[in-house]
Amino acid sequence: MCIGIPMHVIEVDGAFAWCEGRGRRERLNALLLEELSPGDWVYATLGQAREIITPQLADEINLALDGLAAAMQGETNLDAYFPVFSTTSKLPDIAPSLPFKPEQTA
Repeated sequence: MCIGIPMHVIEVDGAFAWCEGRGRRERLNALLLEELSPGDWVYATLGQAREIITPQLADEINLALDGLAAAMQGETNLDAYFPVFSTTSKLPDIAPSLPFKPEQTA
């Protein structure tokens, strides 16, 4: 399994693009994308620019990747890295729809 990262397009050179993201600079194959311009954000994996993404999505992915790195270092309070899935967010209570009560799972 590989993890893609968001990268900021710096320069387009034919079917390739020089991009920067997460502390690295890489020349990506951009043949999968119709049109790419400097300033765009792409989702990159295995040397390929797979998809043009919004700056907001790039920020969300980077935050999640930071959370993954924090978890690998032993951090356990990860709510700040995953605000959509935060335990303090207002998620629907699914307990009423469960076929059993959680305390009965012995």
